[in-house]
Amino acid sequence: MGLVTIGSQTWDDQNLDVDVFGDGFRIIEVSASDQWKRCADAGTPAWCYYNFDSSNSGVYGKLYNWYVVSASTTAHPITENPQWKVPSRTDYDTLASTLGGRTPSGYALKNTENWLTNTRMSGNGSNSSGWKGNPGGFSKIDGTFFDFGWSGNWWTQTSSLNTTAYANKLYYGDKTLRELTPPQGM
Repeated sequence: MGLVTIGSQTWDDQNLDVDVFGDGFRIIEVSASDQWKRCADAGTPAWCYYNFDSSNSGVYGKLYNWYVVSASTTAHPITENPQWKVPSRTDYDTLASTLGGRTPSGYALKNTENWLTNTRMSGNGSNSSGWKGNPGGFSKIDGTFFDFGWSGNWWTQTSSLNTTAYANKLYYGDKTLRELTPPQGM
């Protein structure tokens, strides 16, 4: 992974793609929807490739459930680098502010390729930030997949309520870095 400095923050310039925590504790790889749901129901850290297809790894990394994020803040570091962490809600707010606010920042964070294009517009951004946000989609609690090529979604380490957490989303044709509160089981 490369690093990019945006304002006072340093970020990885590509999606996370690890299958063990920094302390060697293995994150469960899921290869079927029913397994994803079982991990969500049990609160077990898990990851998968979009559509359970490993060819999506190179550009898009892995999809992680909330329990990987929550474990990285309490029990297991997410990488061997002790300075690396899953960003907080405040980290994303600072990132957006540095790039002029949530609306213009989305375009600056999106990669210049990999986003779907229709006859009227391209979903690609300018990547003027160097962050390379790619549209890896997401998986719901039941293990169904959505938005590959249409959206990029990133957890924060900040929970919202007992059952939701803050996340950020870049969406096709939209220049905004959107804040969401999806269920923690996703």
